[in-house]
Amino acid sequence: MLHSSPFEQVHRQLGARFDTYDGWSLPADFGDAAAEAAALESHCVAVDLCSFGRILVHGSFVKDALNKVFTEKSGNINTDSWVWARTRTLNQQDAVCRIVRTNGDFLLLTQPSESQAVCDTVNSISGGRIEASDITHKTAMLGLYGPRAFDSMHDVLPFDIDYLDPGDAAKMSLMMLSFTLIRGSWLAGEGLELICPVAAGPLAAGAVAKYRHKHNITPAGMTCLQAAMTKMTPPL
Repeated sequence: MLHSSPFEQVHRQLGARFDTYDGWSLPADFGDAAAEAAALESHCVAVDLCSFGRILVHGSFVKDALNKVFTEKSGNINTDSWVWARTRTLNQQDAVCRIVRTNGDFLLLTQPSESQAVCDTVNSISGGRIEASDITHKTAMLGLYGPRAFDSMHDVLPFDIDYLDPGDAAKMSLMMLSFTLIRGSWLAGEGLELICPVAAGPLAAGAVAKYRHKHNITPAGMTCLQAAMTKMTPPL
C-alpha cells in the first residue's frame, strides 16, 4: 500500500513532481532540485517529513528504560528538549534516532522504514516496563531547514517561538489540537520541525505555502533532503 502525505494537496498546488520513497508518495522536487539545494545551503526550505517515523513511548520509568535501550546518546534526556540516540535493533542493524521529551511525553523520531524495528526493539529490551506505539500515520511532520529557517518562521506560526533554543522542544495547543515544535533537524543543523495531527496537516502546510515568498521559504523535495542527509554525521 502506497502512503500519501497529509500535505499532498498543498504539494500539488505548488507544482510538485512525485516519486515513491519507502512506501510513500512524496515530492521528488518542485521543478528545480538544484535551486532547492542552494536554498537549503543559503536560507530556508520546507520539506515533507511525514515518512519519518514517530513513536510514542509511555509506561513507568520511561527515561530509565530509554537509557537502557539507547546506550549511545548526544546528551541527557531533559524535559522540553531532544537528543540524538543510537540503538542496535533486534535484527542487529544500527538505528539512529532522536528522543524528544516534552513535559511527561517521550517521542522517538526514526528515519524512514526504521520505525517498526525500533518499536520492536524498545518493547523487547525494556522488559515490558514501557510500550512503544507507532503514531506515524496519525500525525504529520513538516521541516523547515537551513541557516535562516528559525528566523523565517517567526511571523508564519501562530505560536511564540522566540524562547526556543537549538535542542529545545515544546508542546503547544491551537483550536484544541496539539502541536509539537522542535528546534533542530535531521541534518544536524538549524531547523524547526512541526508535528501535528493529520487533520491539521493541510492547515500547517498551507500557512507556510501562503507566506513562502514573503519569508523566502523554498519548497523542497526528497531529492534535496536525501542528498543533504548523505553528508550528515550524527553528533554521537
